[in-house]
Formats: sequence, structure tokens, C-alpha cells
Amino acid sequence: MIKKLIPIVLFTGVGHLLALISLKLLTKNVGQNEIAFIGEIDAITILILTIISFGLQLATTRDLAILDDWKAEYKSTQSARLMLSLLLIFIGFSGFYITKNLLYFIAPVFALNADYALYGRSKPIKGSIVALIRIAIPSLTLIISSFFFQETIIILYTLSILVSYFLTGVLVSRILKVPYFIKPKLKNLNKYYKNLNIGIAGISLYFVGIGIISVMPYFNSVNTIAVSYVALKLYMIFKGVNRIIIQTFFKELLSLEVSIKVDFLSSVVGLYFLNCVWFFPKITIPLLFDTSYIFYSITFIILGVSSVISSFTSSAGTRLLLQKKDKEYTIINVIAALITIISAILLFYTFGDKPYLIVFSVLLGELATSVLSVIILNEKGYVLKRITIILPIIVIMVAIYLLKMSFGQTTIVFIGSSVFFFGCSFLTQKLFNIID
Repeated sequence: MIKKLIPIVLFTGVGHLLALISLKLLTKNVGQNEIAFIGEIDAITILILTIISFGLQLATTRDLAILDDWKAEYKSTQSARLMLSLLLIFIGFSGFYITKNLLYFIAPVFALNADYALYGRSKPIKGSIVALIRIAIPSLTLIISSFFFQETIIILYTLSILVSYFLTGVLVSRILKVPYFIKPKLKNLNKYYKNLNIGIAGISLYFVGIGIISVMPYFNSVNTIAVSYVALKLYMIFKGVNRIIIQTFFKELLSLEVSIKVDFLSSVVGLYFLNCVWFFPKITIPLLFDTSYIFYSITFIILGVSSVISSFTSSAGTRLLLQKKDKEYTIINVIAALITIISAILLFYTFGDKPYLIVFSVLLGELATSVLSVIILNEKGYVLKRITIILPIIVIMVAIYLLKMSFGQTTIVFIGSSVFFFGCSFLTQKLFNIID
């Protein structure tokens, strides 16, 4: 299991490292107005991708994994995606009033990128390489632009997104030996109707994360949106790591034993994230962002708690889909999205214009998702089994906290505690024979 993950983690890790470096330089060299606008670009890009996917990506990934004539399924899905993206172009005309909506004009390029198919065809390593390229181009653009092209950084970033999705789309077609361009057919839009439940779930899931940034600019100040975007972008990197773990073992997640192993791996990542932002904010936050972001440490701590909650049941959503419980999966995500959006707005009017309130709404959404997923799955001993294997890691965190209290937040203590954390996590999985 670990051997299968190593190359994937390596490629994905490089991509996320570049994303982190770009965040660091953005917060240091670029103004809050530009950061907030870049955040809105990211949010609208993800929304377009979510609309185009609208259930097809999850359903097709599942079908590509089990069908013999997978190319026919791939072509009909890509035809439907391209057809819908052409319809989305009409929304692009609203970009003359709401600038970020100009992104809808490049929706067809997003649609023609079929990287999801690599995971369905059990090519996770090649999928991670494609993901690296797709992340690296915009990240490197932000890094370079933050130094030399600050005035045009938004335009350059938008163009880099276009280029990254075009190049990786062509690369995916070469890897799978299928055409890049699939003729759009109106009749294939019927596939969206067939996967309506999963599509609604995907749209809902978008808001329990960075998607909330597309809603809150109508309420919060530019500064709050900028800080919230930076924090949620970090959170999305964490979620990306968990998603790679899930995608790597997609086929095997029908097995209860494999799901427990996956949730353990995700929980280790989530607990380490919490460890970094809660116990060592004076070390990790300046390492990742401008030193001024230490002031917003509570925002990152809340996201750390959210990461633990979501990682505890990280395999639950996929298991629901593999068990054909699409309707239940949809209900869970719709409820979580409504909780996130409504709580964010209510918290704004109740407590004011603060970044930690936006991310707290995301935490509430993640909590709803986890609790409802456990209830719907209704697996005997679900919570107890996971607590049993995660408890030693929590004890390790207590030891790290005592270490920090004794010697302070220093770089040496942080590095030493990190080595201690992962070393003990490795020993824990050996002791419980969690990972083979």
C-alpha cells in the first residue's frame, strides 16, 4: 500500500509545494485587492469545473474502472462535457459586468481535460504527474509575477490556467490513446440527467471549502476575503492530499478493511496539519505566508480542526457512491452546503467581518458531512474502530504539546516533533498492522 503511494505522494507533493511557495510570495509581495481577486478567480474556476463535471466525473470514473468497452463511455462523457461547456460560454458575456465571469469563455478547454479518466483506468501515478503539471504552471506564474509583473498578475494568472488545462488535456489524450477533441452532441447531455444526484452533490460539495469565497464577497471586506482565500487555499491543498489517497485506492474502497486503512492515512495527515497550526503557529505560518498572517492564527487553527474532522471519515463519500447510495450522498452534501453558506452569512451579521468566521462555517459543513455519512453508512463499530487506531497518534500529539510547552516554539523543537510524529505514526501502523 505504501509503495503504491510513494511516487504519487512525490509528484503531488512537488505540485503542492509550488502552490505553497506561490501563496507565500503572494502574501508578501502582492496587495490584498489582488489576492482577493485571485481567490475569486480560483473559486469561479473550480465552480466551472464542478458544473462541467456535474456527476459525470464521479460516475464515469466508477464506470471506467469496471467496463470493458471503456472508450465508448469515455467518448460519450467527453462529448457531453464539451456540449455543456459550450452552453456555459453564454454566461461569459456577463463578464463585461462581473469581470471574473469572463472565465466562462474558456470552459471548453476545461471540459476537454479528462484527467479523471486516468484514475478510473488505474493510472494514478500518471494522474499525479498530470496534476503536477496542471498545478505547476499557474503556481510558477504567480511566483514569477509576484516579483516582476505585479500590475498584470491577474491577467497572467488567468492565461496560465488556460495553458495548464490545455497542455494537460492533450497529454491525457496521448496517455489514454484517445482523441483530444470529441464532437459535442446535444443528445449526450442526457448523461447529466442520469447522474443528477451526484451532480447536485458535486455542486454542494464545492461550497464546503474554497467555493464559499464565491458567495462571501457580497458580504465581507476585501481584506477578509483575501485572508480567507489564503487559508482555504491551504486547506484545499490538504484536501488534495486526501483526495489523492482516495483516488489511489478507489476500486478497493468497497472493502471495509481498506477504508479503515485509508482513513488512518488521512487522519495522520489531518492531525499533523492541526499540530502545525495549533502548536507551532509562530513557526509554520511565517514559513508559509507573510509574517503578518500570524495575527490570523485562530483562522488556521479552525481549519486544522476541520481537517481532522474531514479526514476521520475521508473514505465515507466514496464508499457511499460505490454502494450506489447516490441519493443519500446527495442529501448529505446539500445539507452540508446549506449549513456552510447560511452559517457564514449569519455569523457575518452576528459577529462581524472576520476571516475565522468564514472558515468556521466550513468546519460546520465538514462536521455535518462526517456525522451524516457515519449515520447513513451504518457500519458496525465505524467510529470505535477508527478511534482505536488513531488514539495513539492523539497521544503523540499530547506529548508534542508538552514538549512545546517545555522548550517553546522553536525551529528545532518543530523539526524534532515532526520527525517524532511521523516516526511514531509509522510504528503505530506497524503495531496495528494497518498498512501492508
